[in-house]
Amino acid sequence: MFTGNACGLAAFAAAIAASFLSSSPAVSDDSPRPNEGYVRYLPIQSISYELGSKVTSGYFVQRGSVCVVTLMIAEKSDPDEPSPLTAARVRLMLDPGEVAGLDSEEGRSLNFTCGEDAATLLVDYGERSELVARQGFAVSNRVAVRLRERH
Repeated sequence: MFTGNACGLAAFAAAIAASFLSSSPAVSDDSPRPNEGYVRYLPIQSISYELGSKVTSGYFVQRGSVCVVTLMIAEKSDPDEPSPLTAARVRLMLDPGEVAGLDSEEGRSLNFTCGEDAATLLVDYGERSELVARQGFAVSNRVAVRLRERH
C-alpha cells in the first residue's frame, strides 16, 4: 500500500513540475530576451539580440569600476549552412551611468548602460527613435551632474 501512495505522490509531483516547465518560456542559455524594454545583465551573462537582418551576441565584465562590453555582430544565417560572412567585434568601455547605442537601419536599436559600480549592464531594446531620445536624456543628465561636481 505504501508503494502505491508513493507512486501516486511521485506522479502528482511530476505533473506539477511539468505544468511549471510548460508555462515558462524556453530559453537555451538563461538569458532574458525581451521584445522591447530593459534587461539587467550580470557579468559574463550571455547577451543576445536580433536587429533586423543582424544578430548580436556578447557579454560584459567588470574591470575595476568600468563595464567592458564585448559584442559580435553578424548577418543572420542558417546555422546548418557554412557562411562566407564574418562577424564584427565591438568593444566598449563604459563608466557607471554612461550609455552607448547600437542602431539598425531596420528600426531596432540597443542601448547599453553601465550600472552602479559596474556591477550590472542595463540593455534597452526597442525602436531607434525612442532609444536615441533616451540616450540623449541620459547624456544631458550626466553633463548636468559633472557641472554640479565642478562647482
